Amino acid sequence: MIDLNHPKVKPLTREIASSLAIDQTFIDFVFADKRPECFRYWVEVVNGGWTCYVPDEFDVAYPLWSTNADQTLILVNGSTLSYGKGWHDNPDMEMISTTTQGLLSDLMIEIADSDEPNHDLRQAAAFCGYRFIDDLLAFIAGPIPKGMSWSEAKRQFIATVDANSR
Repeated sequence: MIDLNHPKVKPLTREIASSLAIDQTFIDFVFADKRPECFRYWVEVVNGGWTCYVPDEFDVAYPLWSTNADQTLILVNGSTLSYGKGWHDNPDMEMISTTTQGLLSDLMIEIADSDEPNHDLRQAAAFCGYRFIDDLLAFIAGPIPKGMSWSEAKRQFIATVDANSR
């Protein structure tokens, strides 16, 4: 599938991840051969998908994992990192976060929406280095702010995690 990728999509290595100053626990999670069962379907082998579009403002995109043929990516613009989802069949990019913790918030919300028990979510958080599990569980259990959609509340939660991760 790699030859279907946009030309800016390049393979991620541990050396590249380290040079980008990405947290070692996150790197270990990305390169893990085995993960807790709750990551199934959400974090699949990177070569199981491809990305057909990368916005012009990014120099390079490094796939982290795939989900149903769509890749989750590190997007690099100079020394600035962002995280997004590239679609295999849609020339668009879903921007998710500006930190690994924001990206993991998005992933953990997806897993929680699959009705995984809180114990399994906590185990998954420990495995991938996600530090905001208590906040995430409170967010999921709490009401959506009045006048806000679920997707808007989720984006706001991820932005708060990003701000608290710097």
